[in-house]
Amino acid sequence: MKQMEQYNGSWQDTVFSDGSKLFLSKSNPKVGDEVEIKIRLSKDSPINRVFLRYLRNGERTIVPMNGKTRGIYDIYKTSIEINQREIRYHFILLTDSRTYFYNQGGLTECILNEDYDFKIISDFSNPEWTKDAVFYQIFVDRFCNGCEENDVKDNEYEEYGYHARKIPWGEKPGSYDEFGNLNFYGGDLEGVEQKIPYLKDLGINALYLNPIFQSPSNHKYDCEDYFNVDKHFGGNEALVSLSNKLHENNMKIMLDISINHTGITNKWVKDKRQYYYNKEDGSLECWVGVKTLPVLNYNCKELQDVIYRNEDCVLKHYLKKPYNLDGWRFDVGHTVAKMDATQMDKELWQDVRKSIKDTNDDAYIIAEHWTDCSEYLQGNMWDGTMNYIGFMRPVRRYLGEPDKYIRWVIEDLKMKTGSADIFMREIMAHYGRLPFQMQKLQFNLLGSHDIPRFHHSKYLMHDGKLNKDNIKASIIMLLTFIGVPCIYYGDEILIDGEDGNDQGCRYCMDWDSSHYDKEIHDLYKKMISLRKSEEVLKSGSFKFIKADERILSYARFDDKTAIIYINSQDDEYKKLTLSLDSIGQTEKVQTILGREDCCILDNNNLHVYINSNENILLKIALK
Repeated sequence: MKQMEQYNGSWQDTVFSDGSKLFLSKSNPKVGDEVEIKIRLSKDSPINRVFLRYLRNGERTIVPMNGKTRGIYDIYKTSIEINQREIRYHFILLTDSRTYFYNQGGLTECILNEDYDFKIISDFSNPEWTKDAVFYQIFVDRFCNGCEENDVKDNEYEEYGYHARKIPWGEKPGSYDEFGNLNFYGGDLEGVEQKIPYLKDLGINALYLNPIFQSPSNHKYDCEDYFNVDKHFGGNEALVSLSNKLHENNMKIMLDISINHTGITNKWVKDKRQYYYNKEDGSLECWVGVKTLPVLNYNCKELQDVIYRNEDCVLKHYLKKPYNLDGWRFDVGHTVAKMDATQMDKELWQDVRKSIKDTNDDAYIIAEHWTDCSEYLQGNMWDGTMNYIGFMRPVRRYLGEPDKYIRWVIEDLKMKTGSADIFMREIMAHYGRLPFQMQKLQFNLLGSHDIPRFHHSKYLMHDGKLNKDNIKASIIMLLTFIGVPCIYYGDEILIDGEDGNDQGCRYCMDWDSSHYDKEIHDLYKKMISLRKSEEVLKSGSFKFIKADERILSYARFDDKTAIIYINSQDDEYKKLTLSLDSIGQTEKVQTILGREDCCILDNNNLHVYINSNENILLKIALK
């Protein structure tokens, strides 16, 4: 993924390379393999020599690249041996009078920040199936009640003075002050299984379930017993049944777990006190001060064995028969194994990865992190992150919502929105430091159980009406961006909810189709189908074409096809001319979304006529 730098000339914009099949002969090489690396640029550029600079055993190595003209490009290439786990490289481009440097940060005449160098990870355990995946996140208690016999009973649990309440399906959840986390609706795993036909019709082929293990709360991040599925969700048998049924339908399943903390009612609190951080006064250290969530202490070797080392440890247990999970999502991944002087997170995550991949090499590993997490995404810890920092936060800000993550603390935050340039820079700050192999594995989302839904944001309401054009924009971006898309249950129907409390994004799924927003539902189906049918959206290159003040355009492309998205946040009708020389030699254009007369393709220039808040999606055949 490359940033488009602004220069007076145009040839600079055509300089491009990445880790896709267009520019790298092997996407997941092994140590000992020879890999061919390419870079391309306009044949009309003044560049006359190109060198590849990489590190071999820590030493600088600079090798000349051989150039050949093909069509509108000069393509330079060379081959290197993969001799170590990670190869970092960038390019040096020479004219008769100037020197340029190029890496994932873009083209510059400055000495590079090598954090943005291209990276190849060898012997990488890549969950290849994720490139075809469209995930759907389910907060189980609020999705579907498939068996009323296992519902929570009134007063079954008590916490902080709150008592368990069984609430009629569809009734407003209320706030934490009213129920705590003890308001239950009866959603269960049998209900999820019953709705597989609905999910398949939407186009979903992978599920991410919030925690399902035994717990007294509705969210179940306060686990009592990792080895038993909560009886109110149907128990272990229900998980086996759901997993089998999903796999019969060629669908995957990923479970959520917190290995940072348990619930205070976990039997370990009494029987295995050494598993926790104990204060001098005998009390337990708890996550962000929540007294019901004691933090696990990984200085304890026995705890390591139980969670991720032993053959029947928690993480391996569910990857094996009869459960056959396809992945794990780790809650608060950024805090695990961190407590004051103890900072052993890197060691732990490398061990966790090895344990999981030794059991199922194809398992997908993601973790929650809201800010810069590039250090965990270098091929030896997580496969991906809940991509708040590299997708959700920039997208929602660009489309009109000041950053919610910061507004949780600074409520009166004033922040510029609608800037395509800021959006591009925020995206590149994250993706530019990741190997291409990892870019494709980022777990992209528009919302989750932890943040108000985008379509409930007060910033998208104008004169009492929802800005549906920007909701549509977010959907298009989710399903055309590099990474793995995930839809939060109910977003596809514009489910009811509210902005302002933690229950507002956890309303019950509405199964009355007459209540659905058909326009949004149909757009989701169309975009999911497009995502699954177009190989370029799964593994193609990504490049920003235009990111001016309020006009955004980017492309996914390979050697045959380009999918181009154009969005305007401007208040006025605009006429644009976009050079596609950086994408490929164009042949013909097809409008996927937008007016048929929205553009004209002329000699590799795309003339675009775009209205305020309009979305245009094009498919372009390349020669």
